[in-house]
Amino acid sequence: MTKKTLKSTTAEHVVMSEMRVRTGKGSRLLTQAEIQDLVQMFAAKVPDRDFDILSLAPEGSLLRMVARHFQKSDISYALPIMHTIMLAASRLTQSGAYLEVHGIGRILPTLWSICLAESGSAKTLASDEITEVFSDGDAAPVKMLPDAGSDAQWIIEIEEHNGSFWFQDEVGKRVNAILHQKHWARLKPWMLNAYSYQEIGNRLKGEKQKLTVENPHFTFLGLSVFSTWKNDIDASSMFDGFCQRFNYALASKRTDTSMYDHFLYFAYDGVEESRTRLKASWDALCHQPNAFGAYTLNDDVIPYLENWWSELRNTVGKSGLPDSFVRRIGFSIMRYLLVLQFLLGKARHPIDLETTILATKFADYHMQSALKIIQDYNQAGAGQVQRVVEIHEGMSERGEVPTPRNISRKLSKAQRADLPTDLIRQIVTVLDKLESQSDLFDLDDDIKVKTAAMLERRGQIFERLALNERKRNERRLRQLREAREGKMSRGTINDVAADHDGDNVVLMGRHRAYENFDPIDRTG
Repeated sequence: MTKKTLKSTTAEHVVMSEMRVRTGKGSRLLTQAEIQDLVQMFAAKVPDRDFDILSLAPEGSLLRMVARHFQKSDISYALPIMHTIMLAASRLTQSGAYLEVHGIGRILPTLWSICLAESGSAKTLASDEITEVFSDGDAAPVKMLPDAGSDAQWIIEIEEHNGSFWFQDEVGKRVNAILHQKHWARLKPWMLNAYSYQEIGNRLKGEKQKLTVENPHFTFLGLSVFSTWKNDIDASSMFDGFCQRFNYALASKRTDTSMYDHFLYFAYDGVEESRTRLKASWDALCHQPNAFGAYTLNDDVIPYLENWWSELRNTVGKSGLPDSFVRRIGFSIMRYLLVLQFLLGKARHPIDLETTILATKFADYHMQSALKIIQDYNQAGAGQVQRVVEIHEGMSERGEVPTPRNISRKLSKAQRADLPTDLIRQIVTVLDKLESQSDLFDLDDDIKVKTAAMLERRGQIFERLALNERKRNERRLRQLREAREGKMSRGTINDVAADHDGDNVVLMGRHRAYENFDPIDRTG
């Protein structure tokens, strides 16, 4: 009996799997290669749209609970989400968790991140709230790296507190000191070595023996003001290999509320109940089976990541973000994988595609954040693909023919250098090849009608996938909390229900009649 192949997907993939392309004798379904090309075009339609930070917090997960805890404030969701990620990475690091990858060896969850937000956005308050909530529980608190006033003091602290969580407020000023002040001069090479766990050492005055730290490792989260970042870190320093070791996260202002809607934070009815639920869920995750053990990958994870990586060539690869940033952010996915598997309550299972897709979303977020920071240094090369979309739409509205050549003529010389005619032609013509069932759009509809119909269909599918995602994650957390509270037999989790959590994939190319069937949803 032939086993059906289940393919991982997004709402965009589902939409594309329903499309058909004209042939000389009729029409056919799109090939997988064509689907991948069209998904890239979907991404290129609105490249400058603000990143949906809540896409990093799956419905029903602890991360979404954290975001909901901050809903009745104007604090950017990025701040508590990233601090939760870093606390989880730190807890795993200090407890000895690691990811075993064939050919690479052990990978530790030692993420280094810098969050940038405007002044007055409650950056420190958000971090303090998350730290307090997750420290006041049954799980052991995360060990912090004590502050140091010089490189000499820092290496003593890291020797005594190896594996700890380095939290640095006003990180722009600290990085500036590391790069330019004499009493911090040795910290840069030490941190570069620590990034890859290479031995660091220092001979202190009056000491006969050299202070050596083998396998130095730590997690790092820094906070700073976005608008003053380039005053602390000049362009040459930003492009230096040291600054490229960090994952950057821009915490944009929320559009659903403003600071004038919230005089006091965390004074709403039910805030203590919310904190209690967060504490209980964090404790349950920390006590899940294999929480701090060895994590492994499903066989389909690396092929998926290789395909995702190759697709960046025509998106991020043409965005102007330096390759050195892209490479390091890309590799940080491997560190994200076990952090997210832990936070999704699946530590005892091999890391699957659901976790992997979420990790790539974090990478996308960091790449978009890094690109905006780079563009803040130099605005000249920003938004080339978006420019093509704007020109195309403007010409169509004026009744002009938006051919690739006509669009190219309206680009500046610099923009044409980054957008060859072949790429413009691909963006302009790819949707014209499509046809679909008559209830989606007609064969003769123009490109704007087709695009609108596809985006509407994508929205419908996205809502269904989000609902099923919420059911899965809520069930996992509920089972872990019940196990932690001793409400299940011998404090164990129901293996029959939990073992299905690895099958987080969606069938491709199904007929519309099967639309309500969801292989992800195991709740019945």
